[in-house]
Order: sequence, then structure tokens, then C-alpha cells
Amino acid sequence: MTGLYGNSFVYANPQQRCLSDTATLNVALQELSKVLHYSDRVVCNLSSSGLTPESARELAQRLKKLKKLHALDLSSNYIRVADWQDAYDLAADFLMNNTVEYLDLGLNYLPPLQSLTDNAGLYDKFRLFGQRIALGLYGCPLTGMEDVDHWIQNAERFRQEAYGYDYAPDV
Repeated sequence: MTGLYGNSFVYANPQQRCLSDTATLNVALQELSKVLHYSDRVVCNLSSSGLTPESARELAQRLKKLKKLHALDLSSNYIRVADWQDAYDLAADFLMNNTVEYLDLGLNYLPPLQSLTDNAGLYDKFRLFGQRIALGLYGCPLTGMEDVDHWIQNAERFRQEAYGYDYAPDV
């Protein structure tokens, strides 16, 4: 499924195919490569697509060969990470290799957001991604804890950048 939303051209996984195996991932990437010819601002919505940590890493490697995506929505998958270092390594595969501009990893099996501050060096590495990564849940009320609220606001920012949803950073 594809369509134009705001200034972005959105590719969405049709019929919510499970992309945890190479064969179906190949089909989705072939479809996505065709969509990349239509716009310089393509959003790839692979939320709820059955991606595992292994298939997400394969996706990162395979996307490097394609034109850069504006946003990649990997929310609500089966991406289970052991710790924040594992989550950082996965995020870096997408964000540091110029594969995507914005990445959403929310609603996966990540450690609690509050625990990210336990490792100051790793926390700082995540913060270097700026507003480009969403780890929190879109629509959650802010907690008053800046270290947690930052990731919730990034989820809202991701929705604005990817799908044109309203974003109110001062809320």
C-alpha cells in the first residue's frame, strides 16, 4: 500500500505481511525500491510486521543499498533487545549509516526508558541522535521526568515528520 500523506510518500507493508523471513522481506524491499523513485521524501511503515532483531538488522543492511528513507516506522514489532547497548547498536545501523533520517522503535521489547539513564555514556550516545529516534510511546502523557519525556516527545515528533500529525513540543 502506498500513498501521499502531506509532503511524504508512504510505503506501508500490505496485508501486514510477516517480514521475519528473508523471502517476504525481499518482496517488501522490491516494492519499496519502486516507491523510492516517486519521491525524495519516502516514509516506510513497517509497524506490526513481525520483525525480529535479526530481521531488523538484515533490513538495516539491505536498506543501505537503497536511496535514503525520510522515516522508518518499526514500532509494534517483535524486536526484543537484551539491553540498551543492543538497542543502540540496532538504531545506529539505521541512523549512523545514513539509511534513514527518522526512526521509530517504540512499542517493541525495549528495556524501561528510565533505565537508560543508568549508563550515562550510552544515554549520551542516544541523545546524539537528537530528535531522529523515537523510543517512547506516542500519545503518552508527559511524566515530568525530562529524561523520559524526551523520548515521548520524539515519538510525537516522529509522527509529525513521517505522517504529518500535529506536534506540540511544549505540551
